[in-house]
Amino acid sequence: MTLTSILPTLRHSIPSPFTRDLWPARAVPTLDDVIVAGVSILRFVELCGTPCVTTGAAVLPISGGMASATDSATILTMSVVAVDERTPTPVMVLDGVLGTVVPVWSEARLLGRISSARERRFTIRDADGRDLTGVTVILPGDLRAEDLVTVPCPGAHSVGEVR
Repeated sequence: MTLTSILPTLRHSIPSPFTRDLWPARAVPTLDDVIVAGVSILRFVELCGTPCVTTGAAVLPISGGMASATDSATILTMSVVAVDERTPTPVMVLDGVLGTVVPVWSEARLLGRISSARERRFTIRDADGRDLTGVTVILPGDLRAEDLVTVPCPGAHSVGEVR
């Protein structure tokens, strides 16, 4: 649990932290974006649409952020198509197909807007209509259609794997 989880209004003044070793090297969180090697993920989405991927060097574990010469990490960014609140745990429907990609859902973040809503647990349905069994994500409770969600994935992945 982070300070921004306990006091959601703090998201307007400090970025929600992330685990550096799970994101590509030189990734930095901002209030409503992630910057990787000087490139905004929001700008990348603006140019490419969703779903989109950004791949870079992985971080060597416990190195303090040193880039690996051989391993890669990918950031997957998808749009929320709908949020179904008819179930006890709301379902977040995404525009990406997640067949072979295994995101680190504990690191998922909302992009493009700052929310002061308390966090909620969501289950996930991909663009093929598949519910990801046993997978939940914690995001601000006011999640809605057209929001952007970004999440890191180990390894190098192409946009073809999620479209």
